[in-house]
Amino acid sequence: MSGGTRSYEMARRLVAAGHEVHMITSDRSLNRAFQGWKEEEIEGINVCWYSNKYSNSFGIFRRLLAFFQFAFATMRKVRTMDADLIFATSTPLTIAIPGVYASKSKSVPLVFEVRDLWPELPIALGVISNPLMKFLA
Repeated sequence: MSGGTRSYEMARRLVAAGHEVHMITSDRSLNRAFQGWKEEEIEGINVCWYSNKYSNSFGIFRRLLAFFQFAFATMRKVRTMDADLIFATSTPLTIAIPGVYASKSKSVPLVFEVRDLWPELPIALGVISNPLMKFLA
């Protein structure tokens, strides 16, 4: 899906180097044909899709709800998976929640890549305009 090119390319190269890669991501289309989780293999990458309604047109609270829904669903999913390294890449920053959880619960290293200028970008775009929300961000 759009926005996933960097993750896909990194995963593809890891597979080419002989690593087993499991990617947890969301299907954020509003018209999808499944609920919950769907798994498939794409070019050697084991992809776990979670159906999560999301749109950039959502307001800040609906967007946050979608981010946290995905984070908590992912925490449940990683319980069923083995790993020797967790690589979490944002956006959104809430992806750190299941990344830290997986790392701690499996006693494996975590690499957390921050790709979002937070909170500068949403403030500059006017997505976050409330002074209290700016402070909390």
